[in-house]
Amino acid sequence: MAEGLVVERGVLTAQDEVWDTAVRQAEVIGPLTAKARVGLADADEAAAMLGISRRQVYVLLERWHVGEGLESDLLPGRSSGGCGGGRLPDEAEAIVTEVLRRRYLTRQRRSVAAIRREFTSQCRARGLRAPSRGTVVRRIAQLEPVSSTAAREGSEAACGRPMACRPRSPICWSRSRSTTRRWM
Repeated sequence: MAEGLVVERGVLTAQDEVWDTAVRQAEVIGPLTAKARVGLADADEAAAMLGISRRQVYVLLERWHVGEGLESDLLPGRSSGGCGGGRLPDEAEAIVTEVLRRRYLTRQRRSVAAIRREFTSQCRARGLRAPSRGTVVRRIAQLEPVSSTAAREGSEAACGRPMACRPRSPICWSRSRSTTRRWM
């Protein structure tokens, strides 16, 4: 790193209340780090003072030890995406969408394992990390059931799915007009 450069560690961008919380936590956590071992009684006392759990006290102690012993070490980190958010890069997401459209939604009815192999080979060819099997299964489960059944098994099979098809559905519209079938 070039001399004279200062790495921004979130201090400048932290909101005032977040910074105040980090300073208050540092006032309590700092003295605990001087001890060779932080026992349950000390952790419980610190937790009561900060209004957090004992486990969170130990998390803050670890962050203080790993860091440089500054208040900025106790600032909350940035979320990695969490539950429900996509974590695949846009290029990998485009590969997933294309492979599902071209390979999975066909009459050949390839297996999940075959689709994952296709993802893996295309991602590796582009130097990307391949999505896990769970990602593949979740993406398949997110497909619209009527159109995916129609693509893989035909429109007759899609219309036979209970509660999946209505008279106004584009797949079944012609069938509902030509037969006397009762729609629920």
